[in-house]
Amino acid sequence: MSDELVVRARKAIPHGTARKLWVKSGGRCQYDSCNIPLWKDSLMQKDLNKSYISHIVGAKEDGPRGDAILSKELETDFENLLLLCDECHRRIDKREVENHTRNSLIEMKKKQERNIELLTSLTPDKKSHIVSFTAKIGSFEPTINFGDCIQALLPEYYPVSDNIIQLGTSNLAIKDNKENYWEIHSNQLEEVVKQQIKPLVVQEKTPHFSVFALAPQPLLIKLGTLISELSISEIYQLHREPKQTWKWQNDEDAIEVKLIEPTKIYSEVALVISLSDNVSDDRIHNVLGKDVSIWKVTVDNPNRNVLKNKQTLINFKNQIRNAYSKIKLQYPNDKPIHVFPIMPNSCAVETGRVWMEKADLSLVIYDQNTANNGFSKAIEIKNK
Repeated sequence: MSDELVVRARKAIPHGTARKLWVKSGGRCQYDSCNIPLWKDSLMQKDLNKSYISHIVGAKEDGPRGDAILSKELETDFENLLLLCDECHRRIDKREVENHTRNSLIEMKKKQERNIELLTSLTPDKKSHIVSFTAKIGSFEPTINFGDCIQALLPEYYPVSDNIIQLGTSNLAIKDNKENYWEIHSNQLEEVVKQQIKPLVVQEKTPHFSVFALAPQPLLIKLGTLISELSISEIYQLHREPKQTWKWQNDEDAIEVKLIEPTKIYSEVALVISLSDNVSDDRIHNVLGKDVSIWKVTVDNPNRNVLKNKQTLINFKNQIRNAYSKIKLQYPNDKPIHVFPIMPNSCAVETGRVWMEKADLSLVIYDQNTANNGFSKAIEIKNK
């Protein structure tokens, strides 16, 4: 036999295996975070097969992730194949990229195929309208990304369309320390809910809404009263640690939420909601005087990252509902509850949602603003 190098011919991928790979991948690039469709020209939008079938264990033993035995055994095995675009196909075969190990590529394949299976198994009752609400918080102009919303929804729900129902009032230039800020934003919010949410309730009877909101807390409570518990809604919370995401961290332990009742009933009533930070009684007395009964909804260790999982939000809703009911037993219908909120945004929305317009006392909501030296009256929500 000559000393020439004998090159083994690469086996063709069986049609059935290739077809299965296309189906299981949804015809999209399986590289993590790529996901581009492989059946069309992205520029001309014409049909075009631009896929590459790539190997996890290299097709050649001296190639990327190659093996003297496995390269031959797994050359046409479905579990060893990835459907990739040209760029990602080249990326994983660069030897200098250390993170493209066999295990990382196997996990990438499993994750993408699992997501496609979840998406294709969704039923009509899983449809949800994505609703965003933003308003300037001090000098901060919040934004909400559509892709982040979808990641939070899946796999429990999927978006009705690729459009967000935007209720934002961010175009209004007035600052939140001005007296007429609250009236202008509140009226604007009422109008936009009337125009964009109410027609869907009439048309679809029981639409589902997924709500993502970043705004001053009095406006979030107002939003909650407008969508109320009569609509089927999921309220999401932005988590900033360990990484920023709207997806519930349900592997975290649920936190107990407590209702602390006053020892004496005075002529005025305050409801302090202190989940993100402590609120001392003297801050309430500075606004309402000494003759006030202070009810508190709180946790053992108030902090900005207190709300991680959905069960904690449910615990919070139950105690707010409990507070409204117990306070009503102590006061006449024309007596308002003065609400002092320091809590996560989703809790603020739920504070409004569980309030019942025909049954509960009116709410006077205060805003904490250093420009106004503490709490100041923001929005009044009247009962019927």
